[in-house]
Amino acid sequence: MVDVFDEVEEELRKERYMQMLRSWGPWVLGAAVAVIAGVAGYQGWRAWQDNESAQASTRFAEARTLHEAGQTEEAISAYALLASEGPRGYATLALLHQAALASEAGNNEEAARLYDEAVQRSPVALVRDLARYQSAVAGFDTLSSDDLALRLDPLVSGGSGFALLSRELIGAAALRDQRWAEARRHYEFVQLSIDASEAMRTRARDALAVIAREAPEEVPAEESADEQVDAAGAAATPDTAEAATEEEDTVE
Repeated sequence: MVDVFDEVEEELRKERYMQMLRSWGPWVLGAAVAVIAGVAGYQGWRAWQDNESAQASTRFAEARTLHEAGQTEEAISAYALLASEGPRGYATLALLHQAALASEAGNNEEAARLYDEAVQRSPVALVRDLARYQSAVAGFDTLSSDDLALRLDPLVSGGSGFALLSRELIGAAALRDQRWAEARRHYEFVQLSIDASEAMRTRARDALAVIAREAPEEVPAEESADEQVDAAGAAATPDTAEAATEEEDTVE
């Protein structure tokens, strides 16, 4: 009798399993297919990416070989092609080398443009900061101190590894434009910074010496006000004397 009940219970379990399979089977099968397809797609994408990186690495090495061999024009063309078609990392490296070649040729405007493009393309923050700083260096002769400070503000205020170099460059632009107080402020910051190298401190001391020698002496505010009053009185004296003379002539 027990065997009969066991057989009935077993049949009921099988029937419940079959119902669950009919209800959920398509969903389970679909999910399994999706997982398999996703894994296969990811592996395929990784394989494609690895292949692209390997090709880009080869093309980058070829461009550098051309550069080292003195075939500058061919190297520039190779870098430009890699910058337009390669993965972001190698495209950024190509732009940096292309910009360096433009700078070596004296084409600072083109170099600045390429460095700016590298800022937009690079996936690495440190490389973006380097490209931004190099762009400011390339444009130093044509940018005002205000424009230069605006370009480099993200590095100065953002705590970049190029912050001190950026301050030094802004100070140099201010010194060039004879904005003495601004130049002094940046160079003093560099000189007192514990992160500054000895070479940077030496350059800052030299710049501060130039400022001390070339900048006009500052006039205290009280003396300046007194001088303005004296100047106004001196300017009014001839008119007053003339008016007095006219009054005497009228009385006579």
